[in-house]
Amino acid sequence: MNYFSKVLVRLTKNITRKNLHKFIAVEIDFIKKKKILNIGAGGPIEEYLKNFKNLEIVSIDIDKKRKPDFVIDITNLNQLKKIKYDPDIICCFEVLEHIPDPQTAINNLFKICKKKTKLLVSVPFNFPIHDEPHDYFRFTKYGIAHLFKKFSNISITERDGWIDVIFVFLIRLKTSKSFFLKIISNMFIIIYYILYPVNQVLQSLFQFKNMTSGYFIVLKK
Repeated sequence: MNYFSKVLVRLTKNITRKNLHKFIAVEIDFIKKKKILNIGAGGPIEEYLKNFKNLEIVSIDIDKKRKPDFVIDITNLNQLKKIKYDPDIICCFEVLEHIPDPQTAINNLFKICKKKTKLLVSVPFNFPIHDEPHDYFRFTKYGIAHLFKKFSNISITERDGWIDVIFVFLIRLKTSKSFFLKIISNMFIIIYYILYPVNQVLQSLFQFKNMTSGYFIVLKK
């Protein structure tokens, strides 16, 4: 992969995962030492977490190829209970849409959470199909509230704005097998950054919260 391609990939992730790093930074507070249980090993999110020395990270994943600390299915409570670890924060980013039974997974997370534990979650809403064929669900804020109803403290916020959503779909054309669509995608990546200041002003002035690419969720038991 040449330098230009690497830059485009990085810019693409900055758009499609917009505000995720900011959300993580605010909710984790990297200044203090924290024990993190990260659900979904490997990938750019875990790489981001590992940049901070004050975090002790234990990862779990159902796929051993992702090299988790523990190969565990979070829909299996018996497997989860075998982890002898007391995290301050449990992270579950971009995972629930890939689980055939998200309600069971959420119920199990509730059971392993202690009163002090903070659960951080991100899920998609308006977002293209990805990691096929294991992409099963999209979540509205009302569906999220229903799925996490056992938690006493829940905060749900939109990941981004309505213009961002339009660009996310155009930029995800990059995953197409069509060379022409890949070129179109690259063009919209460049256009997005050229128009970025204008987009932010428009989204601030004319808000439409029914259109977002996903949600960030903060929970306590």
